[in-house]
Amino acid sequence: TMIFSAYKIKRLLGNPTIFFIVDRKELEDQLAGELKSVGLSFEVIGSINKLKEVLMHADGKRGIFITLIHKFREEELREVREELIKLSKRNKTIMTRKDVVVFIDEGHRTQYGDLAASMRSILRTASFFAFTGTPISKKDRDTYQVFGYPDEPYLHRYFITDSIRDGFTVKIAYQPRLENDVHLKKEELEAFLSSKLEEIPEEYREKVKAELKKKLNTIKVFLKNPKRIGLVAEDIAKHYIEHVEPFKAMVVAVDREACVLYKEALDKLLPCDYTEVVMTYNPSDPNEPEKIRDYHKKFRERFLGKDDKEIVEEIVNRFKYRDTPKILIVTDMLLTGFDAPILQTMYLDKPLKEHRLLQAIARTNRPYLRDGENIKSFGLIIDYVGIFKELKRALEIYDEVDIREVATDIKKIKEKLKNDIEKALSFFEGIEVKDDRENIMKAVETLFKKESWDEFQKLYRSIRYHYKLLKEDRLEFKNTFAWLTQVYYAYYAKVEGLPPEIEIKKDEFVEDALKFIHETVNLGKITKDFPIIEIDERFLGKITKQKPNERTFTDLLFAVRRYINVHRGPLTEDLVEQVESIVERWKHKKEEIAKLYKEILDIAQRIQEREEEKKKLNLSELEYSIVTILKRHIGDNPQLIEDTKILLNETEDLRFPRWQEKSDIISTISRKVMIFLVRKYKDKIDNVIRTRDEIMEVLKRWG
Repeated sequence: TMIFSAYKIKRLLGNPTIFFIVDRKELEDQLAGELKSVGLSFEVIGSINKLKEVLMHADGKRGIFITLIHKFREEELREVREELIKLSKRNKTIMTRKDVVVFIDEGHRTQYGDLAASMRSILRTASFFAFTGTPISKKDRDTYQVFGYPDEPYLHRYFITDSIRDGFTVKIAYQPRLENDVHLKKEELEAFLSSKLEEIPEEYREKVKAELKKKLNTIKVFLKNPKRIGLVAEDIAKHYIEHVEPFKAMVVAVDREACVLYKEALDKLLPCDYTEVVMTYNPSDPNEPEKIRDYHKKFRERFLGKDDKEIVEEIVNRFKYRDTPKILIVTDMLLTGFDAPILQTMYLDKPLKEHRLLQAIARTNRPYLRDGENIKSFGLIIDYVGIFKELKRALEIYDEVDIREVATDIKKIKEKLKNDIEKALSFFEGIEVKDDRENIMKAVETLFKKESWDEFQKLYRSIRYHYKLLKEDRLEFKNTFAWLTQVYYAYYAKVEGLPPEIEIKKDEFVEDALKFIHETVNLGKITKDFPIIEIDERFLGKITKQKPNERTFTDLLFAVRRYINVHRGPLTEDLVEQVESIVERWKHKKEEIAKLYKEILDIAQRIQEREEEKKKLNLSELEYSIVTILKRHIGDNPQLIEDTKILLNETEDLRFPRWQEKSDIISTISRKVMIFLVRKYKDKIDNVIRTRDEIMEVLKRWG
């Protein structure tokens, strides 16, 4: 949005000065890469001297600039400001120009103190626009007050509910685990929620008041207890293998030492390459804990020849694009701005609140696309500290409407699943929920007759989504879910003519989906009970020996209808209306089954005869269709096959992909067909124009 806005403003204002203000070097690099990718010229202000040059150049240098907010230090720019004040009395400067625009990334941070004040004291008439996913509203830090108006706090707002609706993010569910064994006590949570300790970077915490530091240390000591970490690590390893893989996960530990402890504990439970720690190191700091020093040494030995920054980049890239690591262990790094769609689950073992909590859990909500389709249904937060018991309190700085879909309690998902199952079963009144072909077939026929498949399909997918999400807490629904699953895949096999595995490929990772479905139902049994029938001599011979009844009729009807849908083309086009007429009369019980059976059997025999003739003549469906059209208008002629191949050869170069969308190509092909018909059959065709139109219709649809 910032880049698009800058592009528009640059065009509208001619030659303005546009600043992108960021507060982290990685954001500066990221923004530079994005600007470069769209072809916008820009400069990165890499030093305070460079910033001074931009500010003092004539009336302010024109163009697009990226800089860190930290370069606006008062002590460094005091002389520049005073000089600009003097110059502004007689000349236009960057201090007085109206065409200066400042875009501030992560506008909830660093905009309330001395750096922001220094920047605004120089860019006095600039227009400031803040971009943030987590605006805050506190007495001393209020994003709305700094950037908004009393009656219009937002220029534009696009929050979590909007993003989920538009498919840019997925829902997040949370599940408290090991509540009685590892969660913080209520008074410890209260102390945390009432303090600002979690907002203070780790390297500055030595300066915190002794009383508050004591409270934090009490929480840390509890969270880093080796026995507790061992218990949580066992739960993480088991949960990841059983419920998360092949997606990936992140462990958020209370501090850097806890990161190392988790790495050691998880290495005993999982292959060592499954996990990696991503955090900062301070080797020159004499107070650096010994455990961190030892780990850092081994860490560097594993990545010989690379510095810490290069190692982190390699780990992150491998996490995003390679098989391992599967789990990242972090405490501060990667909790903001980290975008890895394959990350599905966060194991939260660090108290967080407000914008830091919101930003951290949002790491799990990116859709994961495969072949253009999202295959990640949800992000999951496993809460080991108990913060989600106080979710509303932890996010009290946000509007209640804004946070209502931040995360969903797993208990509400259970209620949703129960309600959806009851709705799904209501489609099948009078049908027993039994694992046998007769009842499942009745359910399939009911969906087909009542034209309820689309509604049931949508409902079933919601059931499957929430059933998978519940993981362990779903035993009471197992039998009913298994029956609905059999109905779902039986319909696919019987009516749509697709083996269950084809539909499963639309779900999450194929391996994961197959494993999940195999645990629920026997796909082999569905395939055996509802085989995909081919309309051939063998099938017709077998079915004609059977007595016409509801079951043999539906078997034949579904086979014919499925054949037409799967092989829809010139060969079956004239049969579509006849089959649908039979379907409608069957649904409304307007005629005897024996009569309908005779009609659908006749259509099946015609299909089989056409297939045999096509095979005998060695023609494609397109060739056979044109031969059929010519035969209808000219009469039987052995030359028709050769003539058809000549016509298709003459138009082949023009029939490139999507040629049907180009009117000039359609006209050219139509003209060629007309010339061909006149040249070959001028005196034999009863209606040349009609014949040309029928051939063009076939070519436009299937050629």
